[in-house]
Formats: sequence, C-alpha cells, structure tokens
Amino acid sequence: MILSTGFGNGTITIVLLILIILLMMLFQKKYIFKGLAVINKMVMPSLIAKDLSKLKSYEKLILGYRYWVTKNSL
Repeated sequence: MILSTGFGNGTITIVLLILIILLMMLFQKKYIFKGLAVINKMVMPSLIAKDLSKLKSYEKLILGYRYWVTKNSL
C-alpha cells in the first residue's frame, strides 16, 4: 500500500518521530545526560565513603556508569 500511493499517514508519523529523536540526540545530548545524572543521584547508592580497592564488581560497574554519565553531562 505504501509503495503504490506514496506515503501514508502512519509512515509520515514514523519518519517525523525518527527525525525528532535524531535531533534530540544530536542537539540535546548534554541535557539528556544532565537528566540522567539527576536520576542517578536520587536512585543509585553513593560510593564516596568506600575504599575503591575493596569495591565489589557490581559496585565498580555502578561507579563506572555514574562516572560516564557525569563526564557526558559536563
């Protein structure tokens, strides 16, 4: 159906949605990471008081993720 008559309403909506998402990713990357940083601060545990050499593997993963989000938000 789409090929025979051109673009349908659903196809235009999907294309516009993809374009909006791409624009958000290109121009709003910093704001997305700032939002993630706020969410991380509320949800994830703080690892400031712990010794880095004594962290468990999942705590190292959390610390690395929080570092990656913080670095990209700055």
